[in-house]
Amino acid sequence: MPSVPDSADLFPPLHELESVLWPGLALLVFVLSAVIVDLVIVLATRYRLIDLPNRRSAHALPTARGGGAAIVITVAAGATAAAFRWPNMAMPIMAGTLLPALVIGFVGVIDDMQPLRASLRLFIQIAVALAITWLLGPLRSISIPGLPEIELGRAAWPVTVLWIVGFTNAFNFMDGIDGMAALGAVVVGISFAVLALVCWVPPSIVLGAFLAAAAGGFLVFNWQPARIFMGDVGSAFLGTFFAAMPLLFPSHWRGTVFVPAAVMLWPYIYDPFISVLRRAASGHNPLEPHREFLFHRLVRSGVPHARVSLLYGGLAAAGGLAGVAMVLPAVPLVIRSLLPLLPVGLALALTVGVEWRCAKTGLAPAGGSEHTPKTE
Repeated sequence: MPSVPDSADLFPPLHELESVLWPGLALLVFVLSAVIVDLVIVLATRYRLIDLPNRRSAHALPTARGGGAAIVITVAAGATAAAFRWPNMAMPIMAGTLLPALVIGFVGVIDDMQPLRASLRLFIQIAVALAITWLLGPLRSISIPGLPEIELGRAAWPVTVLWIVGFTNAFNFMDGIDGMAALGAVVVGISFAVLALVCWVPPSIVLGAFLAAAAGGFLVFNWQPARIFMGDVGSAFLGTFFAAMPLLFPSHWRGTVFVPAAVMLWPYIYDPFISVLRRAASGHNPLEPHREFLFHRLVRSGVPHARVSLLYGGLAAAGGLAGVAMVLPAVPLVIRSLLPLLPVGLALALTVGVEWRCAKTGLAPAGGSEHTPKTE
């Protein structure tokens, strides 16, 4: 009589299935995100959860809002699966990254319904950043290829908190036109996944893939002409999650991957930074809603939303390739040492190109009074 096979003989072990399992889950996250967004559009239309044009936005028609909730839900589900698979990373993933990002996302929900004071939002963001830094540990050093490692010492905590709060706001600011933040999240999520693959940090590989997939499902409905907007619930959540991603790498990798991560994120750091500086220099309150970001100026000069979003997505992709190359030993050191300068050159080209375009169409200089550009 033949023996009954053991269950271990019937099913291959998990590690042999993972090459198919995780890509399949990422695809599921994409599909679920798109389905939830479609449902949110229906509900927003029924209950009049509509985003009206304002001084910060670049759209002219009332549009459904709150689509970022789909990103939050699907990323949370994916992060939970990753924490279950790697129990030793459960606390950093769930308590150190997902929970703080959910807090910021919840604040975004409230802010989307009833705008909060900037000082209150900043206080909550600092508290969340302190919690992330305490749970994941601060960034203690920064390594730039070709240069000695920079030890942060007592500045470790302030630098880490400033990084988290700064990028949370920076990415939130970039949710101003159709497809901008969603496409950026797709590109940055893929870049983080590839960076984690090179460093072989499996939990970060799948988290990056899930972030990209969730944003991709939303992008289906957010591409020009957008049927729904992300809102602060999505953009602030993504900004916090991306800011925490370098801290999810093992401590011996953090100093190495921080600069590549900043290079991957550079368009979404540079535009808010330079725009805030310009607003302050011109005597305007940089915290008030405005349309003086470089991408806003391109749209106001007549460039379609889709082209501007593709431009920033391409710039982020270039930063992603450079960031990954910075940690590849096969790339000669002389090249890796020059790659951090790539965003500098691209930022200069972007700024000059935007100002040339605005001058050509008669748009007021940055920080000046708004008026309708001339028709070409």
